[in-house]
Amino acid sequence: MAINFLNTVDFNRNSVNNIRIQNLGADPSAANSAIGQIYFNTTSDTLKQYVSDTGGGNPGWIEVGATSGVETFTNANGTYVAFGTVNTSAFGDVTVGTVDLTAVDGTSTASDRFLTKANKWATIPFGDITEVQGGTYINVTNQTGPIPIVNHDLTSRTDTTSTASPGYGATFTAVDSVTTNTTGHVTATNLKTITLPADTLYTLPVTTLSGNQARISLTPTVGTVASTVDFIGTAGRIAITKQVQNNGSITVDFPDDVIIVDDLQVGGELTVLGTGQSSFGGQVTIPLVPVVDADAASKRYVDQSNIGQSVFQGGYNANTNTPDLDVSPATDIKKGFFWAVTVGGTFFSEVVQPGDLIYANQDNPGATFSNWVVVQSGQDIATANTEPLAIRGISAYDSTYFNVNGTGWATLKSQANANGVSQTLDNTTPVSRVEANGLTTFTIDLEDTSLFGPNALAKNVTVEITQNVSPFQTVYADVTRSGSGDISIIFSGSVAVDIYRVLLTHV
Repeated sequence: MAINFLNTVDFNRNSVNNIRIQNLGADPSAANSAIGQIYFNTTSDTLKQYVSDTGGGNPGWIEVGATSGVETFTNANGTYVAFGTVNTSAFGDVTVGTVDLTAVDGTSTASDRFLTKANKWATIPFGDITEVQGGTYINVTNQTGPIPIVNHDLTSRTDTTSTASPGYGATFTAVDSVTTNTTGHVTATNLKTITLPADTLYTLPVTTLSGNQARISLTPTVGTVASTVDFIGTAGRIAITKQVQNNGSITVDFPDDVIIVDDLQVGGELTVLGTGQSSFGGQVTIPLVPVVDADAASKRYVDQSNIGQSVFQGGYNANTNTPDLDVSPATDIKKGFFWAVTVGGTFFSEVVQPGDLIYANQDNPGATFSNWVVVQSGQDIATANTEPLAIRGISAYDSTYFNVNGTGWATLKSQANANGVSQTLDNTTPVSRVEANGLTTFTIDLEDTSLFGPNALAKNVTVEITQNVSPFQTVYADVTRSGSGDISIIFSGSVAVDIYRVLLTHV
């Protein structure tokens, strides 16, 4: 992979020995070309250069050498084709203008000729039809040609309207069907006489049923009851009251004492206003965790509230293992029992000091360190030593650069560097972008807290520039450092944001 230089390289009048020009089989695209660029074309075995066109044409690749291309250009008009520009021994950027036919508008005759696809001149065939005339419902425009257009006449009609309000048992006439011929013209219609049914009046009286029941009957003015609907209550659950008459009423309600035979689900809140004793034949399910003081507590909540209660057992001499906690502890030790270290030493292999607390993490924890929890008092200053002997004390670590295990042992992350930063070249603090005079400059404020902080000096920072996406190739641009905390990355041309990033190391 080639090394990318993204700014001008100044050799300060030094020579480049044994240099080899880039070999390509075809011209690079315009997007990958610049004025003055050269390469060796292996197809034509020629050295080529990319040039501008001061004559008004487009830049392009040409062979290096004064006589290697077309030297002069001459063109002339023909009988049927003409050029916009006629040249005689022209050179440089030459144009022929617009190329077009010399034909003009006119009317063809029998003696005219046309060019066939077989590249032959042929006569125009003229027929015997001289005029196309219209007939019934047909009209023709441009009857004598050359292109007559045949049209169907427009059909118009005037519709009439009428209204009627027939009563019960009345008749009216309606169009039942329409017959048309193959051309779409109506040839016949069928009229049908329709008779409406006679009027029938119904009532819905409430009729008598014994007990906790009621009935409504669909009753015609003439004839028998057409249909009935019965309302039947249930003792202790549904009460039915009624007003027996035409346009009567039926009331469905709960009785004063309601019996729920099966399940009852309340969508909102259930409020019991009575002050007497309420009882439940089965268990009552409530939320596991109460919210306010007046809420009922579940069995699980009460049980969990008392599991693992911390119970102080006294002092512990870590120097003499008194009482015995890490060799052969008592089997009746319960989860939550804890001791306060009174004399420093080791608990299993961990260093403990006065003030530390040792908790049993399960019933009968035995001589297994993972069944115990040591709470460091953190009153001493942390010390440097081997992992078992280092004092765990007051200290804090940046998780970006350090790992700290459960015993408080801190180690430097293998891929972290507290003095190194990877920064994308964008236009957001601490980076600013300026494009001017054919250059793009990204200025980085090294004193920003996201980098090296106040008083950071650019002279003490090394820089490597890489691509921001795979393969993350190292590239080269001009790097300048101020006397303070600014460092500038300068590229030739226009370079967009987020294309490159810099790896910064403060030494």
